[in-house]
Amino acid sequence: MREERCGDLTLLRFEILADAPRLAHAVAGRPHNFAPHRGPQRDEAVRRRRQVCDLLKLPFERLTSPAQVHGPDVLAVEEGDIGCGRDGRESAVPHVDGLITDRPGVPLVLLSADCPLVCVFDPDRPAVGAVHASWKGTVAGAAGRLVAMMARTFGSRTERLRAGVAPSAGPCCYEVGHDVRRLARTRLEQADRFFIERDGRLFFDLWEANRRQLIDAGVPATAIEVAGLCSICDRRFWSHRREGPETGRTALFIGLRE
Repeated sequence: MREERCGDLTLLRFEILADAPRLAHAVAGRPHNFAPHRGPQRDEAVRRRRQVCDLLKLPFERLTSPAQVHGPDVLAVEEGDIGCGRDGRESAVPHVDGLITDRPGVPLVLLSADCPLVCVFDPDRPAVGAVHASWKGTVAGAAGRLVAMMARTFGSRTERLRAGVAPSAGPCCYEVGHDVRRLARTRLEQADRFFIERDGRLFFDLWEANRRQLIDAGVPATAIEVAGLCSICDRRFWSHRREGPETGRTALFIGLRE
């Protein structure tokens, strides 16, 4: 990913999306917390969201967010959704972990403290989408659902899509119980390839699981960029595993400029 310093903010951008006309996106992490509901400096989170939107030349007033309930469901943004979640999760679009939109000037923001955030861009319509793929969402097929919704709603040709998997818990650190693998085996084809055993411990490769879902949904492997930055061992990002439930949240912003 490309790293850019903007005053006291550090923004990361996917190489595969960085030069796309009209598309604006960034991942923003520590030391700033982008969750108004949790973590240190939460009272500054909305101001920091506005700051990133201003830098990306996206309208903060129309910033829209899903509730992120650890599921696979994705909705297309409707007129009444615009601005939902801008100031916090209490007003976010309910029941879903992902949103898609072809509306210029309607940026999306999603939060993470270890969970992968997956974004997709259709350069032809154009349109964007993003989903919060927690381990539960990953096992339930959230990334594939995101691509399917883009195709169903916007007629996106999956072979033309570009996608990114943001910094998140990596296979180096993301230890899980055998119950997680047991459940994954009921949902994911060849699930065992996403689990690594080391010294009697089991690790879930969320990056590869989501990359594989994108490929299986029709996105070319060459059009997928996995950040490969582990939020647990890379202190540029907030981590629930490292710091506990009251940690802050890293944010992914993505939208189409007007």
